[in-house]
Amino acid sequence: MAPSALVCWNCGASLRDHPLPLSRHDTCQQCHEVLHCCRMCRFYKVGAPGSCDHDRAEPPARKESANFCGHFRHKLGAYERRQTTSKEDAERQLDALFSDAGGGDTGTGTPVPGEPADPDRAAMKSRLDALFDD
Repeated sequence: MAPSALVCWNCGASLRDHPLPLSRHDTCQQCHEVLHCCRMCRFYKVGAPGSCDHDRAEPPARKESANFCGHFRHKLGAYERRQTTSKEDAERQLDALFSDAGGGDTGTGTPVPGEPADPDRAAMKSRLDALFDD
């Protein structure tokens, strides 16, 4: 999508046919995320105090939640492609946790001398995978 297009901040779906102004109750037809939120506002700026570049706004803590901000102005091209999702990050961290094949771990992937190797490590990982599987 071009930066001049109105798109959902979460999935990038076009909001071309969506009536303006966005109300607090509006949601994306594609992903069902709220649209009247900081992430969809032209004043949203990572790194600014409260992630808001408006000098009088009192931004909410959750930038993805619907809010009553009177300074809200929809932002064209609000979608920013994320590299990974939180689920993908969690899976990667879990894989890293079980990546060493030895016994104890010093946190660096190096087995702790004198600790026995755990033959059930693969079984534990598969049980955890099953537990957290969608």
